[in-house]
Formats: sequence, structure tokens, C-alpha cells
Amino acid sequence: MTDLYDAAVALVVAGLSVGFTMVWLRHLSRLHRQRMDQMLALREALHDDLLGTLVLHQRTLAQVGLISMDWQGNWYGSPVFTRMGPPIPALVHGAAATDARGQRRFDDRVLCQSFQFDDISLDFRIGLKGLRGERHLFAVQAAEVLFAMLQGALAARQLALVAAVSQRARVGVFLQHDMRNLAQWVQLVAEDFAAAQDDQTLMVRARRLRSNAALAANRAERMAKALLNPTWQPSLSAPLTSREDPEAAPMLDLDEHIRQAGELHQVEIELEGGAWLQWDEQALATVLDNVLGNVSTLSRERLLPAHCRVRVMEEGQDIAVHFETPQLPLEIPLDRLFEPWATSGTVNKGLGMYQARKQALQAGGNLYAEPLGLGVRITLRMPCKNS
Repeated sequence: MTDLYDAAVALVVAGLSVGFTMVWLRHLSRLHRQRMDQMLALREALHDDLLGTLVLHQRTLAQVGLISMDWQGNWYGSPVFTRMGPPIPALVHGAAATDARGQRRFDDRVLCQSFQFDDISLDFRIGLKGLRGERHLFAVQAAEVLFAMLQGALAARQLALVAAVSQRARVGVFLQHDMRNLAQWVQLVAEDFAAAQDDQTLMVRARRLRSNAALAANRAERMAKALLNPTWQPSLSAPLTSREDPEAAPMLDLDEHIRQAGELHQVEIELEGGAWLQWDEQALATVLDNVLGNVSTLSRERLLPAHCRVRVMEEGQDIAVHFETPQLPLEIPLDRLFEPWATSGTVNKGLGMYQARKQALQAGGNLYAEPLGLGVRITLRMPCKNS
């Protein structure tokens, strides 16, 4: 009888243990599902601002077991590195860490995933330090779901960008920029004449209008021909590298192009150096229009003098043009300057700086930015083998 009693007690204890375990697992599963729903709710925010959303919702990710996370790589031409939570050891997926004595321990895990797109290259690592049993399994599941969400958000961003660029390509990149810049020039002229209070000021404004009229008329003529010509195709304004004869590019006087663009956008140019070189004239015009156009717009929004220091220098095998505005702060982080749909002001909302950089790259050059004082230095680099 004693043996039967002991066996019955053991069975009851085992049953209670199994029951308690089932209740505990059910509670964990329900809690995990609620937290997963919170993470899944971030999908729309990831489409709008992927990296910023991860930082903003770090606590939500930690609740599903993603205690540590870091990523590094290239984001639209800008290097990025961010770490959230404790540092992650240099492990590959599924590897085990070792302690000071060389003993293997299995409380550290690292899940890795790389994402590669045209303008984005990111390596993600997620650390699951100290998680065991069910919590570890739930965290691995959450990490895989997050990787799938990131893949979907980046793919959707790339598809949206391709669709937007393709639609804009129907009228040609150069036509878009000419239309915008001509409209901006008309607005500046109208503001100038409206602000004139006496005849002397009117005469000064009229002389400036006369000096810019030829350049504005030339762009208006190009726009009219493109709009009225039924045989016009966007490929006619393709970058230099896509043409059959790259040597057909004209010799460009950088000084003259920079000064003309400065006059058009009413930006005072402090020019140092100069050069002649053979390069894509349309790519140069696109870069000048966007850089100096942004200087003009931001300066007027802040009621500051529109001024830009431009230094033309020969650096190795390249001609570098540095546009410097150290006293003109940006309204967006520097690493988002060339990101599509990002804006540096309240007016220019589009693909301007993104397209300028793409055209510079396709023409064999480069366009990048770096901090300078309160503002920024934007550098256009062009090969000078034919200069």
C-alpha cells in the first residue's frame, strides 16, 4: 500500500507539474503573440523611415527578445552604423561563444542578415544573450519575422523609387530641372521687382534681369522644343556614359557655368580656382541647379544672405568642385541629403539631390557631402584626364 500511495503522489505531482508547465507556456505564448502584434504594427513605419523606426521602437524589439541589435553599411551613399543594447560578440549564426577559460557556453547567440539593393547595403546582427528555452525560441522567431519585415520594407522602397523615377523619365530629367529652375528664376525676379522702392533700385534689378535673360531664354527654348516635338524621347537627354560617343562631350568652362548658375539662382559666388574639362554638360547643370538652388531657397527661408564659397581644385586625377556653406544649417541629417524624397527645406520636396548624384555617378563622377561648421560642404568630383 505504501508503494501505491507513493506512486499516486508522484503521479499527482507530475500531473500538477505538467499542468503548471502548460499554463506557463500558454501565458508565455499569449504574451509573445501580443508583443509580436506590436512589432508587426511597425511595418508601415518601416516603409517611411526604416532606420529611424528601429531606433524609436527599441523597447518594443527588446520585449520580444531582441535585446541587442546593430547594423552597418551604406545608406544612399552615406556610411551608417548604429548599435542598440549591449555590444554583440563577433559570432556567426548558430556559433557558440567561449569564456576566459576557453570553455564553450551557449547563452550567447547572434543572428545575421545582409540586405543588398542599388543604393542600400546593410548588415544586421541581432544578439540573443542569455535567452534559453522557450524565450530563446520565441526570440529567434521574432528575429526572423523582423528580417522579413526589413526585406519587404526595403524592396517596397526600391520598387516605389523605380516607379517614381520611371514616371519622371517620361519627360526627361533635364526638362524637369529646367522647368523647376525657370519657375524659381521667375519667382525671384518677381520678388526683386516687387520689393523695389525707387527708380534706382528698379534700374539695378532691370540690369540683373538683362544679364540673366539670355540664359533663361535658352532654357525656355529647350523646354518648348522638348514639349512640342512629338519625336522627342527621354533617351536624348541620357547621361554621357550611355551615349555611343563619349568623346562628343563639349569642353566646359567651369568658372562660367558656376557663375551663370549663381546669377540664375541669385546666389553670391565666392569662386576660387577654375578649370576647363570635357564632361557631361547636362550632369553639371543638374548638380549646379540643385546645389545652388537649395542654397538660394534655404537662405531666403532663414532671411540670410544667399552666399556660397566655391573652390575648384585639381586633386590627383580628378577635378573637385567644393560648394561650402558653413553658416547655413540644414534641416535634415547630413546622411539623408541624397535620400529620395528627403527635403532640406519647406519648398524643395522631391528627387533633386538624389537625381543630381545619380547623374554625376553615371557620367563618371561623384557627388557627396560632409559637415562644415554649422553647414555643409558638397563636393562634385569629375575625372580630368581630358582637362
